[in-house]
Amino acid sequence: MGAGAFGQAVVIVIQIFSLPLFLKQWDTATYGTWLLLSAMPSYLAMTDLGMVATAGNRMTMALGHGDRVEANRLFHSAFMFVLAMTGGAVLLSVPLALFAPVDSLQSADQRMAICLLILGVLVAQFGGLSDAIFRATGRFAQAVMLGNVLRLLEWGGMMAGLYLAGTFTAVALGGLLVRVACTAVLVGVSAQGSHGLTWHWRHASMDEIKSLFKPALSFMVFPLSSALSLQGITLLVGHFFGPAVVAIFNSYRTIARVAVQATSILSNAVWGEFSFLFGKGGTEAVRPIYRRSLMLGAAGSAALSLILYFAAPLLLELWSHGQIPFQAWPMLILLGYAAIAGTWHVPRVLLLSTNQHIGLAQWSLVGAVVAMGAAYLLQGPMGIEGVCLAMLASELLMAVVCLKLARDFLRSGAAFRRQGGPT
Repeated sequence: MGAGAFGQAVVIVIQIFSLPLFLKQWDTATYGTWLLLSAMPSYLAMTDLGMVATAGNRMTMALGHGDRVEANRLFHSAFMFVLAMTGGAVLLSVPLALFAPVDSLQSADQRMAICLLILGVLVAQFGGLSDAIFRATGRFAQAVMLGNVLRLLEWGGMMAGLYLAGTFTAVALGGLLVRVACTAVLVGVSAQGSHGLTWHWRHASMDEIKSLFKPALSFMVFPLSSALSLQGITLLVGHFFGPAVVAIFNSYRTIARVAVQATSILSNAVWGEFSFLFGKGGTEAVRPIYRRSLMLGAAGSAALSLILYFAAPLLLELWSHGQIPFQAWPMLILLGYAAIAGTWHVPRVLLLSTNQHIGLAQWSLVGAVVAMGAAYLLQGPMGIEGVCLAMLASELLMAVVCLKLARDFLRSGAAFRRQGGPT
């Protein structure tokens, strides 16, 4: 949890200092162009198709079960899959970035920057593989700390490129050089120890890849659902109420989601524990830590949401310099939404960490559609409060579904088995 809190601090530092540092060297239009360029390659972060997360879960379960051979075979299979996918992505995306007739890419500087950003996103896939080893071998905190130090150093590399040369290419190159060096360190550190996991593909198996494929693809539904429920709601608010209300709504939601982020620090910390204990002793071994984590997460989310309600007027005053007023009902509804979201974070991680998330993935998409539909229907008679109520209702649906799926899983008496995961 301490490592997770450090990660949140790193994100805040980067967010606070990026804007003034960029605008000291560039004008607003140039900085806006950089934001668009850096957003384009982000979709390539999904080139592993969820395979790394799924394999990492299975590796942790296998080591919990005492099966190093299976864990190594899973890692080699995931490594081979990532090599193939990233290699294919480079061959397809780099020529497109350099030569495709795209009107928004107006200079060689922009095109070269896109290529370097693409390479940075793809190199990060190998950082994800090292993270899978760290999780499987009980070094989650070390992985989080190293990963966030990497993020901070990469940002520093970008700032160095910005102030030394000031071109898009220089900024992207500064970040890429640091990412490559730090990823090499992650790979080396992850390989240390007597865990028996090796960076190779000699034991890769197509049968393993096939057994991972369905739960891996289900992982891809979660970012889609998140984009629909977060960005989709924002676009809907902008369409019906205008940009001024979007600024107010997003500010309120950002404050409310502090409670969700705090709960995620706990749930992410127990992710590896759930996988390891399930591999060691099945659902019986997982149940005690799950119950305690669930109670702690729910209580913490509710308490923090209550504190944020009373702190929100001051936070908005300081953050917006008095430009965003405090309105009690929208903030109260959104904090209720956040409290409920925090309640089902731990059961969500239980299902994700044991590769039991396929049903939840389907329901998450349903929940996002429900939120959008309800917000569309309620915005007319109730205004922005109707949108907030739609989000609360969707979150309540997801909490009920997730808690039931987790309860059914724990009652099933399932145990880990080779070549196919839980049984």
